[in-house]
Amino acid sequence: MMTPSGDGYSQGCTIEPHVSLDEGLPRLDTYLLQSTHELNDLTELVNRGEMIDRDSRDWMLAQVDFIVETIGNEGLELSDEMRSDLLQLLLAIANLNEQIRHQASLDH
Repeated sequence: MMTPSGDGYSQGCTIEPHVSLDEGLPRLDTYLLQSTHELNDLTELVNRGEMIDRDSRDWMLAQVDFIVETIGNEGLELSDEMRSDLLQLLLAIANLNEQIRHQASLDH
């Protein structure tokens, strides 16, 4: 995953999408905070008209897979708030993906 740095160049940053669900919901809170921050960074790049790299797109897809798997896990009891937060993150990823697709279609 690449994130913008202060000088405009990208620096590597890895966020693990596969939080161990056995470790409990506090890990999901951390996951949500980190993923939301990372997604906001990507959104800023796209809003400035910059293209995001392949690793960033792969990161977005990994988050979608993780969120769907987490919400669909019948053995995991999620609070309504956590479920809502995960769905909001999923929607934000989908919106950014659509914005990227629209931007790419204008460039071609």
